[in-house]
Amino acid sequence: MLRSNRSLRRLLGSWAQSCVGTGVGYVALLVLTIRYLHTSWAISAVLLADFVPWIALGAWFGVCADRYSKRTLIVVSNVLQAGAWGGLTVAHTLVPILGLALLAGVGNAMLRPALRSALPIIAGEATQTAVAWYDTCRWVGLTAGPLAAAVLFAVSGVGVPLALNGLSFLVAAVVMAGVRVDSPPHAEEHGHIGSGLRAGLAVAFSAPGIAAVIGCAAAQFISGGLLNVCEPLLATKVLRGSSSDYALLVACYGIGMVTATLFVARRGRASAATLVRRYLDALTLIAVGMFASAIVGSVPPATVAFAVTGYANALLLVSATQLIQLRVPIAVQGRLFGAKDMLEGAGFLLGLLGAGALVAAAGVRVTLAAGAGICGVCALTAIATVRLGRAAPVPPQGAGLEPLG
Repeated sequence: MLRSNRSLRRLLGSWAQSCVGTGVGYVALLVLTIRYLHTSWAISAVLLADFVPWIALGAWFGVCADRYSKRTLIVVSNVLQAGAWGGLTVAHTLVPILGLALLAGVGNAMLRPALRSALPIIAGEATQTAVAWYDTCRWVGLTAGPLAAAVLFAVSGVGVPLALNGLSFLVAAVVMAGVRVDSPPHAEEHGHIGSGLRAGLAVAFSAPGIAAVIGCAAAQFISGGLLNVCEPLLATKVLRGSSSDYALLVACYGIGMVTATLFVARRGRASAATLVRRYLDALTLIAVGMFASAIVGSVPPATVAFAVTGYANALLLVSATQLIQLRVPIAVQGRLFGAKDMLEGAGFLLGLLGAGALVAAAGVRVTLAAGAGICGVCALTAIATVRLGRAAPVPPQGAGLEPLG
């Protein structure tokens, strides 16, 4: 696949090094915030700056991805993030740190729908495998990046990791500027679709099961918000472990995610029935993993539960993307991915806020069990809608309804 497709090699290569940079930069940004701003509220604000743009601008950037050049949007978004992370190397006070973190979040929100909707155009018949490698790069970067950051902190302080992340985005911009994102083949064979958000989503949601996939994604991110808040509390308070035990749980979760995406990548292209089965299995397995996390009595079984949950979460994400790119025309994928980002960001925010109240009222175990219940309801809903729907005829992977991008 990669050997015969130079453009895809360049896209995945630039994405992989950028993901490692993001993993390095994420930790460095938190360290920078703690060093100069000293408050938990500042940390919360910096974290919000990353995904609030998904909520506010995700749908609009999705429309842009369908209406304008995808390559231009990808390059501009990487340049914005390169500038933001470069600026953070000299930011020491509240306003510039939050402002630059927000600029990086805007760049990320712009990049996500453009890059994911460009992937099937570049990959063509290898789209499913390319999606799996795309997610593998993301999880490897977010797992290996913090480890690299720890080494860099020991020898250089916080400035170098921030600068390296900015450099990774600059490299990605330069590489992607030379990647040709052609108009989808056979576009003239399909009817015209309006360029507005509603028109695009109407077409996307007419594909069997896609509305359920998007709804379950938002609900799953609520569960993700609950889990994120509960992770350190479960390890250090409920299970009476140490900070190292918490790090171990996070590492096991990341290993599970990488394992799942590598499994899908090695399997190659799958039928629609296989994608649906993986998707439903993943939803069910997340519910099982979160429920197991709620009832474990010590750290060792918790590591297994977290590894299972991480595996299932990555399998869910990659299967959902593959289903979307199989069933939804390329001409509206940008709008769908943008709307998906918006709903996922809102769901994650709701989960973070709800977790604080629920943990205070009922405890960590009940909060985790609530997350498992949400995933269980999603699994039942998906079984009744995604599995029973029959896919309408779709253009070949790499095709679309109109020459966009």
